[in-house]
Amino acid sequence: MNNLHTHQPSSTNAAKAFPLSLKGATAKFAGAGVLALAAALATFAVAPIAAKETRAAAPDPQASPIYGVTLPKGYRQWQLIAPAIEAEPLNELRVVLGNTKAIKAYDQGTLPFPDGTVLVKLAWKHVQSPEFAPASVPGAATTVQVMVKDSKKYAATGGWGFGRFIDGKPADLAQHQTCFACHQSLVKNHDYVFTRLAP
Repeated sequence: MNNLHTHQPSSTNAAKAFPLSLKGATAKFAGAGVLALAAALATFAVAPIAAKETRAAAPDPQASPIYGVTLPKGYRQWQLIAPAIEAEPLNELRVVLGNTKAIKAYDQGTLPFPDGTVLVKLAWKHVQSPEFAPASVPGAATTVQVMVKDSKKYAATGGWGFGRFIDGKPADLAQHQTCFACHQSLVKNHDYVFTRLAP
């Protein structure tokens, strides 16, 4: 009569009896599992970075279309360059202000304007003064227009980026598509800038 125990391999013998091909397959599956886990962790680690980059790439709703120009901080405290009166049909009073680089360039007669120059034009409908009939004074604000000099970023538009803002929000694409063409056709010889320093 056969003893069942004599036919069962010991644990040592069982390990020896286990086919080598199965051992290799088990190791491969274990290795693949570790790699899969590592890949999953890497994906979860990278996902927030990718999401952050996607958010950063989204257009700024406060920036002008085409150029990405925003209203500069503190521009209402900048120095005066010159006022102007715009005839019909716009019928506006306008004033152009400049940052420190702009004022220095105007004072020194520097053309082209250096990178970092920023010009801001404020515009209002002009109305008759209620106190002094011959005078026109600012009425309702219409636009704030911005020009930013960056010869590399805006190389295709003479080195200038443009922004038109109505009630603090950028105007539509159509309005921005006309900016450079107007400056190019009329004041290319003055680095695309209309405004001269008031005496």
